[in-house]
Amino acid sequence: LTPEALARLGTIKLVKPEKVTAVENMIISMAVSGKLPGRINEGKLIEMLEGIGAKQNQAKSINIQRKKYAFDSDDDDDNDDDLL
Repeated sequence: LTPEALARLGTIKLVKPEKVTAVENMIISMAVSGKLPGRINEGKLIEMLEGIGAKQNQAKSINIQRKKYAFDSDDDDDNDDDLL
């Protein structure tokens, strides 16, 4: 890492240590597999952080499904006359 990238990583670690851990693991796996082209500058670090942020946001999506009951009709009317 360049000094600027290392400083940015240190700053982010104060607020979101889990994100820094994910970036560190990514850098280690790239180094082990030989895909690390050299020193990582601040721009490349930002790209990695954005990629991790996008993955984490996808994991946090909430899907709400409403249950349908037998007495529910598919009609959009809110008229209760059919219950009498």
